[in-house]
Amino acid sequence: MKYRLKDFHRNISDSDLLGDLKTVAEKLGTNKLSSREYNDNGGKYTSGTIAARFGSWNIALEMAELSLVHQREVSKEELLENLEHVWISIGRQPVFRDMRSPISKYSAHQYVVKFGAWRKGLEAFVEYINSDYTKEENVPVTILKTEEAFKHKTRRFPSERLKVQVLMRDGNKCRLCGATLIGDSINFDHITPWSKGGETTLENLQILCNNHNLAKGNLEYPK
Repeated sequence: MKYRLKDFHRNISDSDLLGDLKTVAEKLGTNKLSSREYNDNGGKYTSGTIAARFGSWNIALEMAELSLVHQREVSKEELLENLEHVWISIGRQPVFRDMRSPISKYSAHQYVVKFGAWRKGLEAFVEYINSDYTKEENVPVTILKTEEAFKHKTRRFPSERLKVQVLMRDGNKCRLCGATLIGDSINFDHITPWSKGGETTLENLQILCNNHNLAKGNLEYPK
């Protein structure tokens, strides 16, 4: 099973984007505006939208007659790991406006710079998530019980990558009641319980709300 990105569109004029850059800069009393400052201080759009339109954040600043800024070089690995965190935090595919503090460590602009466009950054992330995760999960663990012992092929707790795969497959809805979940209300549950030999695999994981996760406990519900 392969995962695909949702489609989205932007129809915003250049003058609207540049005008909002100036508005935020004036609000902060500065002529040098970073993408994070723009996102965190009432920017009407997102730094990713602006950078994608003009080719880079600094080009947009130049066109808005603002001073250029320099940001620390961030690796592709750091950006992909950050996307994992954001996706898990909000329980769905991130969009431009999600990439701001405190949820995201990096702005959408930095994805544009590193990957050429926000969309290309998402595509690189999907390729990363679709890659084989079994090497990360395969750590033999033995769990002892009164009557039997299970030798697990995987770790008990899913990796961040596996969590994202579950969210990409099921969305951020409880498998049992259909409630929409975000943040700490998302529980990654073993369908066949870990204590009964269930492995930490995509096929054996599901999303549950807090109430159903507590109610299920060590029970094995039908798949």
